[in-house]
Amino acid sequence: MEYFLGPVIALLLGMKFTAYKSSAVEARIQALEERIEQVDKTNEEMPKKILAVVSPVAAAVKKLNQEVGI
Repeated sequence: MEYFLGPVIALLLGMKFTAYKSSAVEARIQALEERIEQVDKTNEEMPKKILAVVSPVAAAVKKLNQEVGI
């Protein structure tokens, strides 16, 4: 009886542990995918923000260069 019951219990515990670990991994993958989507969204907006900041500075430098005579 022990020869049959021991492996069956071990198999059931192993299956339960595998299911637990796989659900934990799936949750972590989902969280990482959400973070990747946020980074992609930020990367799409970044050039617009940089252009909005650099344009006035470039115009000011150009005006300063004209006044100085460079």
